[in-house]
Amino acid sequence: MQLPSLEWVNQDSAYLRQLRGGFTWLRFADELEPAFRTYHAQTHLQRMRGGLLVAIVMWLLFTVFDLHMLPEAFRLQSVAVRCALYPVLLFNLWATFRRRWILHLQWIAGATALAGGLAVDGVIWVARAHDFALPYEGIILMTVFFYFLTGLRFVTASICGWLTFAGYLAVELLNGLPAQVLLPNAIFLGSANLIGGFGCYFLEYSSRQTFLAEGLMQDIAERDFLTGLLNRRAFSERASRSWRQAMRSQQPVAVLMLDVDHFKAYNDHYGHAAGDLALQAVARTLGQHAQRPLDMLARYGGEEFVGLWVGVSQAAMLELAERIRADVEALALPHAQSAEAQVVTLSIGVAYWPSPQPNGLEEAQRLADEALYAAKAEGRNRVVGKLLNL
Repeated sequence: MQLPSLEWVNQDSAYLRQLRGGFTWLRFADELEPAFRTYHAQTHLQRMRGGLLVAIVMWLLFTVFDLHMLPEAFRLQSVAVRCALYPVLLFNLWATFRRRWILHLQWIAGATALAGGLAVDGVIWVARAHDFALPYEGIILMTVFFYFLTGLRFVTASICGWLTFAGYLAVELLNGLPAQVLLPNAIFLGSANLIGGFGCYFLEYSSRQTFLAEGLMQDIAERDFLTGLLNRRAFSERASRSWRQAMRSQQPVAVLMLDVDHFKAYNDHYGHAAGDLALQAVARTLGQHAQRPLDMLARYGGEEFVGLWVGVSQAAMLELAERIRADVEALALPHAQSAEAQVVTLSIGVAYWPSPQPNGLEEAQRLADEALYAAKAEGRNRVVGKLLNL
């Protein structure tokens, strides 16, 4: 997937930082790695299901082959080894349809793949124990399966591939396969793992690139370029979802409108470049107070911001709003044109909804806006609340 123009991405974007920092070792920063693993599991789910269906069909065919083609002396032993894998394959397939198992599929599929590889080693062991020259090429087929059909990431696939390879070497060494036969087999199997490993590495690298590209495009669509906060449209969509969730769980909701005091005068005096830096500093401070999953902050327009918090008491919400105001003032950004203070300050309006009702978000924003204007009228650099149950 082609990366979007980086000029339109907020420079504090986690996706942009990761892209510039690189990921040669197929590992993202802690904040992105869990998100990528979820993304990988979801995007490769159909591929994993398809690979499992192929594995079940092929395993069944090889079982039938063993029943009809292997010598009677160890035929049932070989079939027993193969049959032991069917419950594992079916459990893995079942797990792909269970939502709660999706994030664990990488290791479930890895364990299934390794069990399949060791089962092939076991069939070869049984054949060698009865002096039957069973071809080793089944290990190569398993190697291809590990790296390209299972949806496994590079590390998991490599573990499966090399452990199966080690198991094969152990089987042949314990059964005394001549070195002139074992060495070429080992070279071919080792080469298959190297080729598969390189291929799987670049597949995962490409998947990670796609993840970053989609994240950057989402940032461009949902984030304000200057501050990195949500934009007005994205806030409206997410706030509506949070409001509905709060209604279902009967949790209180608070909506805040925040405005930088005398910001036009700040721009006129210090210039728009300094104004942009001031807004970025304010936005970073605001963001520190919206860390829970349902909390959100957005740039509403110009120097105005909007926020939503779910499940916070009235007293705690007013205290939080006061901390936000104090933290912005504590930035000590000089503002010579401010009549109330010589630093950049915020006026904040709070609307508190103890029991959210349908279609109440717009009313909450309206009341928060009224509270904001009241804060300005009362002298700015202060918090005013409209609490519905007062």
